[in-house]
Amino acid sequence: MLTPWAKDLDIKNPLPEYPRPIMVREKWQNLNGVWEFGEAIEGTGIPKKLNEKIVVPFPWESNLSGIQRQLKSQRAWYKRSFTVPNDWKSNDVLLHFGAVDFEAKVYVNGKFVGLHKGGYDAFFFNITSYLMPAKNELAIEVFDPGSDAAIACGKQSNDKFDNPQRYSYTPSSGIWQTVWMEPVAKQYITNFTITPNIDEALIDVLVNAKAVGNQKVEVLVKDGNTLVGSAEGILNNNFKVKIPNPKLWSPDSPFLYDVVVRLKDSLKTYDEVKSYTGMRKIAIESVGNLKKIMLNNKYLFQMGPLDQGYWPDGIYTAPTDAALKWDIANIKDWGFNMIRKHIKIEPQRWYYWADKLGLLVWQDMPSTFKKRTEEEKTQFETELTTMVRNNANHPSIIVWVVFNEHWGLYDVERMTNYTMGLDPSRLVIGNSGIDAGKPDIDYEVGHIKDNHSYRPPSVPFASNKRAVVNGEYGAIGYNVPGHIWDLDGPWVHYNYAGKEAATVEYERFIKMIVNDFQKEGLSASVYTQWTDVENEMNGLFTYDRKVEKLDKERVKKANESTYKE
Repeated sequence: MLTPWAKDLDIKNPLPEYPRPIMVREKWQNLNGVWEFGEAIEGTGIPKKLNEKIVVPFPWESNLSGIQRQLKSQRAWYKRSFTVPNDWKSNDVLLHFGAVDFEAKVYVNGKFVGLHKGGYDAFFFNITSYLMPAKNELAIEVFDPGSDAAIACGKQSNDKFDNPQRYSYTPSSGIWQTVWMEPVAKQYITNFTITPNIDEALIDVLVNAKAVGNQKVEVLVKDGNTLVGSAEGILNNNFKVKIPNPKLWSPDSPFLYDVVVRLKDSLKTYDEVKSYTGMRKIAIESVGNLKKIMLNNKYLFQMGPLDQGYWPDGIYTAPTDAALKWDIANIKDWGFNMIRKHIKIEPQRWYYWADKLGLLVWQDMPSTFKKRTEEEKTQFETELTTMVRNNANHPSIIVWVVFNEHWGLYDVERMTNYTMGLDPSRLVIGNSGIDAGKPDIDYEVGHIKDNHSYRPPSVPFASNKRAVVNGEYGAIGYNVPGHIWDLDGPWVHYNYAGKEAATVEYERFIKMIVNDFQKEGLSASVYTQWTDVENEMNGLFTYDRKVEKLDKERVKKANESTYKE
């Protein structure tokens, strides 16, 4: 099954767009494309030759990778050659990976550069000291235990490839986001965090860098070509940049300011990166005796689909950037103002399109079905921390979800409070779906109380302590011949006769939300789901994004009735 964008894929230059729009440098080199590939045996060295070819960055189980099979060893080698442009020779060179699932050992010219664990993290290595003057060889050994271990793997199941399941999907192993290089000065910016404060008309900035001496940081904020704010600060220390009369970011008006961050001293600028920010505030406030979710100090009911980010041809990896944009743009065009990104962390360009087009995002931490060891808990907490810090600058993200239902759940109070401490500027749900598993425990922690309800929507018992939301409901589905992932099933959520019956049911559910549950304090609702995914047949679109399964205009009108007067 292919999506409409598969035909646009250039295997020699897949996903050519700049992969990190929140932190842009002018010079860079994309390393996506056709690499050597081969199944690996643990403990063996770098092979001299690999017999297969793979299209990076598509998971090896995917159709678009050219491999499309599960590896018995769950381990593989990737190799390719590369050259460093001549005008980079006086710089350090950083090698970036958008994400590799799960463990990556990186070698340049046969020398070990570094190890990274975590299937959803962006990471990089400074490879300057490993480079040769002309041609270089990059080799990566990847191991992905997947659902055999209690690691963050979301809905991936090692049993799924040859044995279709119900609520779990095909594994997505190996390199699945862009691999790229960039030159930097010997002293360079490594990270920064921009936190908007609309009440004080400013942004709070923290910049980290590899630097020695008395360098300062300069931040410029622009509205087009007009400079609206600037300030200097000290590395590793928060400082403020005033933005008078800020234009606010919201789904109705997703205005983004351009930001320039410079590392400098009195004589020169060592590094400059370009970014952007949206001036918005998310908070919980009392409305009468109930807590409600407020955007920019105003109550806005949030209505969105559950979006799992799966593609039938690329699994975790969309075939093109246009496909990523299409999902975001169409979700908004169906009258939604929010998305729950369900137990998957996306490439940064996905969040860029959410920022630019204007959709609120609830971001789940990927989960596991298994009970974790202490070592696996440490790995989970490392990845949770990285998720928050790597994505902190996206204005679209307003909620972090630590656990989905009771999957791999542990130390809920501690983990929720930890996440709230990591990012006080956003809301945190400890476990989404207090009513969806056994035991049905509400841990009474975090900003939001969230229940799941299939099939009609529902509302948790409201209080004056937390806002209440319905984090999953719906699952109105039916099969569309010619657009079914697995012809033999077993399918789930195919209970309706067709488009008309499904649309009528959708409208009925929305009336319940508007007429009853909003009056009982409901602040948001998440419909399951945006597209069919493998054997789940409950999408607003078929899995290949080719057929609308419900009446779009009627669904849009129903959605807008939840937040427009």
